[in-house]
Amino acid sequence: MVLGKLSRRMKKLSVNSNTSESDSDSTDDSDSGDSTSGSESSLSSETDSNNVPKDPRDRIVQKPKESETHYRVMTLKNGMQCLLISDAEEAKSESAAYRALEVSTTDKAAVALAVRVGSAHEPKNLPGLAHFLEHMLFMGCKKYPDENEYDQFLDNHGGSSNATTDMETTCYMFDISAEYLEGAIDRFAHQFIAPLLRKSSVKREVKAVDSEYMEGIQKDSEKICSILTSMLQPNHPYHGFSCGNRESLVVNPKKQNIDTLAELRKFYDKYYSANLMCLCISSSHPLKKLEKMTKVFEQIPNKKIPIPTLENLPIPVPRCNFVKYCPVKDKKKIFFSWFLPPQTKHFRAKPVEYVEFLLGHQGRGSLISALKHKGYATEIECESAIGGIDSGTNFTRFLLDITLSDTGLEDYREVIKLVFQYIQMMRNKLPCERIYNEMKTMRDIDFDYSENDDPYETVEDLVENMTLFPPEHYLNGPEQIFEYKPDLIMDVVNSLTPDKMFVVLQSPTFKGICTEVEKWNRGLYFEGNFEPDFIDMLKTASPKVLPFFKSEFKLPEPNKYIPEDFEVKESDVEGPETFPVVITDEPTHKVWFHADDVFEEPECVINLHLFSKRVCENIRTYAINCLYVELYCQRTAELFYSAGLAGLSSTVEVEREGFRFCYDGYSDKMFKFFKATLEEFLNAAENTFNFAAVKDSVVKRLRTSKLKPVKHSADTRLSFLSSTHITYDQMADVVENVTEEDIKNHDISKMGGFYLEAFCSGNMMSSDVDDYIRCFNKKIGLVKDPMTSDQFRQERVFKLPLGRYVYRIPNCNPNDLNTSVVNYYQHTAVSFRDVVLLGVLEELMQEPMFNQLRTRLQMGYSVSAESHQTFGITGFSISVHTQANKFSAKEANVYIETFLSWFTQYLTVMSETTFKDRVSEMIKNKISPTHTMDDECDQMWTEILIQEYIFDRDIRTAEVMKQLTKGEVMSFCHNLFFENTRKLSVQVEGNPKGTSSKDKDGEESDDDSSSASEKSAPKKNHSVPNMTILSKNTIANWSEDLKTVKSIEEFHKNCELSPVYKMVTKVVTVDVTNKVN
Repeated sequence: MVLGKLSRRMKKLSVNSNTSESDSDSTDDSDSGDSTSGSESSLSSETDSNNVPKDPRDRIVQKPKESETHYRVMTLKNGMQCLLISDAEEAKSESAAYRALEVSTTDKAAVALAVRVGSAHEPKNLPGLAHFLEHMLFMGCKKYPDENEYDQFLDNHGGSSNATTDMETTCYMFDISAEYLEGAIDRFAHQFIAPLLRKSSVKREVKAVDSEYMEGIQKDSEKICSILTSMLQPNHPYHGFSCGNRESLVVNPKKQNIDTLAELRKFYDKYYSANLMCLCISSSHPLKKLEKMTKVFEQIPNKKIPIPTLENLPIPVPRCNFVKYCPVKDKKKIFFSWFLPPQTKHFRAKPVEYVEFLLGHQGRGSLISALKHKGYATEIECESAIGGIDSGTNFTRFLLDITLSDTGLEDYREVIKLVFQYIQMMRNKLPCERIYNEMKTMRDIDFDYSENDDPYETVEDLVENMTLFPPEHYLNGPEQIFEYKPDLIMDVVNSLTPDKMFVVLQSPTFKGICTEVEKWNRGLYFEGNFEPDFIDMLKTASPKVLPFFKSEFKLPEPNKYIPEDFEVKESDVEGPETFPVVITDEPTHKVWFHADDVFEEPECVINLHLFSKRVCENIRTYAINCLYVELYCQRTAELFYSAGLAGLSSTVEVEREGFRFCYDGYSDKMFKFFKATLEEFLNAAENTFNFAAVKDSVVKRLRTSKLKPVKHSADTRLSFLSSTHITYDQMADVVENVTEEDIKNHDISKMGGFYLEAFCSGNMMSSDVDDYIRCFNKKIGLVKDPMTSDQFRQERVFKLPLGRYVYRIPNCNPNDLNTSVVNYYQHTAVSFRDVVLLGVLEELMQEPMFNQLRTRLQMGYSVSAESHQTFGITGFSISVHTQANKFSAKEANVYIETFLSWFTQYLTVMSETTFKDRVSEMIKNKISPTHTMDDECDQMWTEILIQEYIFDRDIRTAEVMKQLTKGEVMSFCHNLFFENTRKLSVQVEGNPKGTSSKDKDGEESDDDSSSASEKSAPKKNHSVPNMTILSKNTIANWSEDLKTVKSIEEFHKNCELSPVYKMVTKVVTVDVTNKVN
């Protein structure tokens, strides 16, 4: 969301440029508008001498007090609601500076359009139709008939797109380099004005929907959601199947003589009306120019139909109140749901969020604190999202989610009883205005000091807000609380009764009990009801003192971490404006400091990398440290929760080199929080009452990670490459053998063998940094047997032999047909230029690969290309995640190789001008300014973590990109994939007889029925033909010298270990007397 002050650091790129200067030139108003000016007029003409907008439309939206962003609310002639967002003043100054450096650059622009219609409005006999329309809409339009025109234009100009279908809303979004916004808007708008909705696109897009469905069918959240909606009254709009698949969109309609495409066109004609649409545009263009761009949307007809609403329907009542569910993952949980009247209208008071805050609170006297003390649970979450299944015009679902231990599962009725004892305490002690005031204070602070999101995320969030809130609250509607309404709070509390609850109890131990199968997502469940006597007992539950808790349930205590001082300090450290400098360099530690003179927010970042030669001496020591940190997180949950509510956050991670401590948030109370967490970290072994539950949770998390083929293939690839990689199973085996006594005997402060590298930034003076480092040194003891530089852990990577190798393993879930094929191509020569070439190759490949493998061949919902740096060694991977009943792992590999051959032709016929334009867009993306302090700090911290310190990496990358030729990229591509190939294909094969979208006769998906001429037709703007769809015989006879690997250990015997590669830049050291060393 565009909230805080947009004051961004300009990256300086002092290189000559051959890129287009179109951002400095005015453009005509052509239909396609392929390039537009971001500096058409000064923003000063839109404001008075006090910087107050002259146009009353620009004064409607309530925005943060520090915000310099400009907003315009308007309604087009056809009734479409619009919100325009402009940062034109800064864009103008930045583009002028860049032009002085002879470099053309621009920020990203983004657009989102929401239609107030979704899955709840589709015909009952065509579940998934709204989602299917979302896929079909952008397959060409009357003005731009080529199916790939829109995606190709975005890809050529640094853009991307997405769309989502919710129950009552459908949203479409894209981003692009701002100078090409007008051309993108024209292509985007015409998809709504006159989409073609071709018959020839139907089967391919049905396959795309089906692949998306198959990717989600192994997710427990999707299965539980489907079970819940199936429990609602059959005539309720939420009772249905929102995703859709081949069965719901092709097989069943065919049996009922329903023409899916005709119904799709009817659905579009009925609901895609301008008065049901909201449009949000964010760009560096002035508001005047953005308003001009909206004119094309006025061509969308206004059919003047009422906004669809479900508010007059009865609130749904599930047909039972208790379900046992057998999950895919080994997780034990209990979910409570209550269906309340719709709450969006109460956004000013937010009573549901008030009650959720209390039930989900993790401080002393809280529900989760009692459950942990009893050994029943490890986690709690209480949060209802706006939209989706949780909230709409008919109801709001209040959701409480508790992660159980084995004991908690066994005594789940006691868990339920404790929940209602806590609810009764709320009835007795609420309302409480102090809690309201704390919530309001922190929400006001967070809103006023929020940083700017990426434009894409901004428009995605705000266009949804436009469908829910009045114009003045488009920004702060979901963020702030405006009024205290105790009666509304008590209405919510009094609605949380035992007779209205719906409970789902989840455990893999229910496999023999859960014999019912939900129709669409195939979830296994058992349906039942609690006994009336149990319900009556819950109604009279009393919040008495709990002996095991040594306390009673109580409301949260006042939060001592809420910030009060928001003064922004002026740094006393001088140095290079853009990069961090070393202010302390001792044998025991090195401290980097970056003075924030750009964002000027009352926030700070403290990141600490604690190297240790003993943390990971062996896998057992590593496992003990991992469990120790998990117990620390459990021990400090109450502290973390209170601090988190006050805008402070902290994480601790164990890694092979030692520990990472990361802090960020408001600077006022940060030091108090820092000291408290360090004290708890050192004493984490003192209280291990929840050890068994925590250990069980860690083991299950490790075991279930392999259930996702994507994670399984990544874990396997690293096993081939890293000489010290620990797999999920290896780690789980060791963790299982760690005892409570091991943890109690584990004393971090006595380990010694430490070296600290720290990074601090934000609202801090050098004396503040010294205080943090002294505190850390005092607690941890850095001077005890400090590490030396030659003791730092150096990861080495196996060099794959020349040739092509395949390692094929079955999906860990025998009922899962999802297959993951990752073809990894190692590049052993390492230089900065090689890294840049791999990145350019990735960018050039993404769109054509998506178009060929995903859109045309429908190999799967997810296909991707990615460049890698694995401990300094570079490589490139192409991943296809498909289903075994559509493509075998062998077929997926063959099509990846076929694509690579096709891609070389694609590059060959690409004109030099097109190549330079594409690289120019990559350069613009690289050197675009960071939007938030967090983003800037993350980039700097990454360089420190990998110990390369190339803080101007993006600028150096852009400099190399400017030098690249198409011939060099082609040569690099040929060498990587064909000539000196070191290929490893990791294939996690699904079970073709697993869960699939067959029809009742077992018929699988049809082959693509597109005509042969369509399959081989040239692309509109390219002379290379599309990829050929291979016959089964061709695939069976495919010739590739692919050697099968039977054992990773045996494979390593034929591999060399690569040297350690690091690209290190010169480090600038500054002392606190402002003298550069």
